[in-house]
Amino acid sequence: MRMALGPAAHGLIGDDLTVLAVDSAYESILARPREEIVGRTVLDTLAEGDRRGAGEQLRQILDDGEARFFSQRHIRADGTILWVNLHVSRIGVGDDCRLAVTCQPLREQTTQPSTVESQWRMARLLLTAIRSGKHSFGQALIGNPATEILLSAYVAEAEARAIKGGEIAKHIAVDWLLAKRWLLALGNAGFIELERPGPIVEDTPIRLSPQALATLESIFGSLLAVAQGAPVEA
Repeated sequence: MRMALGPAAHGLIGDDLTVLAVDSAYESILARPREEIVGRTVLDTLAEGDRRGAGEQLRQILDDGEARFFSQRHIRADGTILWVNLHVSRIGVGDDCRLAVTCQPLREQTTQPSTVESQWRMARLLLTAIRSGKHSFGQALIGNPATEILLSAYVAEAEARAIKGGEIAKHIAVDWLLAKRWLLALGNAGFIELERPGPIVEDTPIRLSPQALATLESIFGSLLAVAQGAPVEA
């Protein structure tokens, strides 16, 4: 993968997610002058499909103070999309809390994504499709907690971050007790593992088992082949 656009950029975000400051490198990344960025919600700088998830991530960092790495799509002034790696950490305490952001562009727009990134995008696409279906048709018709748990755990692993049981329940929009039953079932089936011993509770970190990871990557590989024009079985 070929890195692009030079040095990392830096910004400061308020506790209401309003952009407080950006440096000249961030102006270059977004192709906008500083006055068009500062004072607006940071979510306006992201591709529409990433805004909800990013908002949840940023509010979680404000709540627990745990710094995170993740990838997002910035939308530039001309409407083009740029993938970036973000590191976000909380500074200050109480009413003085702020978020410090470091942004590194992933590559030029003409560079093809790696296999790992393509599979990560596929997982996010499937999660988005499921959430949209639930919104349109209702949880009873479209909801599939086991699939959503596996996809959520895969996305977290691909982004090199931990995901907790309660976080999964929130992401898939089910109550904790129902999510816990699905987590137990997936654990008994050998598809997920706990990152610490003991019973599953809301702050228990969850990860995919090697078997589940290999299976999902095989599925994503097949889906990507279809997306790239391979024949589809009748």
